[in-house]
This record gives sequence, structure tokens and C-alpha cells, in this order.
Amino acid sequence: MNNSFTRLIDGMCATLRAEVLTRLDDEFARGQVFGVINLLNTFKVRADWSADFLVQQLAAQQEAFEALAALPGAPAVPHAPLPPVTPIAELLARRDEGNRTMVELLHADALPAGAEAVLRRAMRAEVDLELKHSPRPLFAEMSSGREG
Repeated sequence: MNNSFTRLIDGMCATLRAEVLTRLDDEFARGQVFGVINLLNTFKVRADWSADFLVQQLAAQQEAFEALAALPGAPAVPHAPLPPVTPIAELLARRDEGNRTMVELLHADALPAGAEAVLRRAMRAEVDLELKHSPRPLFAEMSSGREG
């Protein structure tokens, strides 16, 4: 492949801005183009080619499981470091399994002191990563049909 996924998406967005928006007089149509640009920017940071997002989520889970293991009386939670090259499907499966494990632990009858705080901190970290890797919505542009 000659171009990265990010570069392809950036090129599409630039073309829409420079070649399509400049030729549209209708505010509704312009708003729709901004909606497409917003969607493309979302794909850019969440597509299969972008493993960074998942690796960061898994790192937050790993940190939580290690902190949990250090607590006296904590249940054993299997966690292993990621291999240097891990397919996206495996990253997704590991992230989802980690989330299931955290929920099961939160619903367990007896958690050691501090365990709930560790797990909730990891969950907040995942939400923070979701927000960090989401492009700024173009709501103003979509509703007005004008660049913000």
C-alpha cells in the first residue's frame, strides 16, 4: 500500500472541503458534506488499520489488572503482555474480554479494599480514550452549512 489510511481519509476530507463545498450554494447540502467529513474523521481514528486506539485501551486494562493483583486478597486475573504484532481482531477480543472480566469482578460478592476504585479508574480511562480518539463534531458546520 502506498498511502496510510490516515492520509487517504485526510485527502478525502480535503477534497470535499476544497472541491465540493466551494461549489455548493445550498446550506442543507453543505451541512450534509460536513456530516460526511465528520464521519470520515471518525473512521480515521477507529478503523481496523488503527491499532493505537485499542493498544491504549488494553494498556489501561493491563495497568488496572496489575494494580488489582497487588491488593491483598484480590482474585487472580489472567493478563499477559501483548505480542509485538497483534492482529486487530485479537486486540478487539482481548479488550472485550478485559471489559467482561472487570464487570464480573465488580459484581463479585467479595472484593478487597480498593479493588472497585482500581476497576472504575480503568473504565474511566477507556471512556477518556474514546473521547480523545473521537474527532470534534462538526455540528455547527452541519447545521449552518458554513465552515466553523
